[in-house]
Amino acid sequence: MKTNKNKGISIIEILIVISIIGILAAVIIPSLSKFRNEQALRNTTADIVSLLNKARNNTISSLSSSNYSVHFETTRFVYFTGSVFNNGAGTNSAFTLSTSVTIPASGGISLNGGGADVIFTRLTGETANYGTIIVRLASDDTKQKTITISKTGSVSSN
Repeated sequence: MKTNKNKGISIIEILIVISIIGILAAVIIPSLSKFRNEQALRNTTADIVSLLNKARNNTISSLSSSNYSVHFETTRFVYFTGSVFNNGAGTNSAFTLSTSVTIPASGGISLNGGGADVIFTRLTGETANYGTIIVRLASDDTKQKTITISKTGSVSSN
């Protein structure tokens, strides 16, 4: 008696496996993208808070007998020496925001006295430019973090 056993896999089995992989990818990829964007928002907010604290601390300690400040734009923020922002200064340290994160052009930078610079006062670390900076996901206006700079120069975020 002869038995005929087919070995291998059929085209139907391959199509079923490809379909299952496609369905899983369609479910998982948007979640991973959302997670990545929200992580970029958290990281950017932490970077800005850290840079503001660095500027304040360096100003309080009168590092190089200077004060230090941070300038904000919709797509970047810049650490600079002194009280007046000069875009071409060689001592500037510019940080570009991720493409998934932005500072809104309208209402994103709300500092006392207007402007886009947080300038710390030597020895005290206070600032006349207290207020808020909003960092938002470019793809979802409801996902945002608010950085608050107090008059005393302390910085916090929600």
